[in-house]
Amino acid sequence: MKRDQIKIDKSSWDEIHVDGWFRGLIPPEWEIEDDEEVIIYDPTGFGELRLNMFVKNDNRSKKQRAFDIVLEWEKELGTLYEKEVSFFKRRPGLMALSAEFIGSEPDGEMVFWRIFPVIGEKLSLDISYSCSLEDRNREETIIENIIDSITLLETVDNRKKAPLTD
Repeated sequence: MKRDQIKIDKSSWDEIHVDGWFRGLIPPEWEIEDDEEVIIYDPTGFGELRLNMFVKNDNRSKKQRAFDIVLEWEKELGTLYEKEVSFFKRRPGLMALSAEFIGSEPDGEMVFWRIFPVIGEKLSLDISYSCSLEDRNREETIIENIIDSITLLETVDNRKKAPLTD
């Protein structure tokens, strides 16, 4: 299903650089944790973005790498009640998918997951957003604009361990 992405004014948003792998924009009230994985969230919000980074080490296409990330999430999440996959963004050297899943936690709570594989020539980001099902649309526009702002830093020299800046 193709949805129109609503663009919002990001001129007041903070620029972030994460470990020399990518840069992007986040709203000023949002926070970042950069330990074993990168977590971006609004302390008064409804969900969180989790980002994992990979370097390409085989000859798979961007499309295949993106679909492989979605399939891994599908396996990890187990029984699903709903699934939808669509292209989110394409531009030279970069492709992103959007995959939405609805599943249940062991305690029976219904959870909404949105997965964004962001695939470059050499680098890939596996970005996941999760929240309770009833909150699924509350941060949608902000999440989409954060993902839209991401630029992968593809050169090897950029991937030195650098401090997180905002």
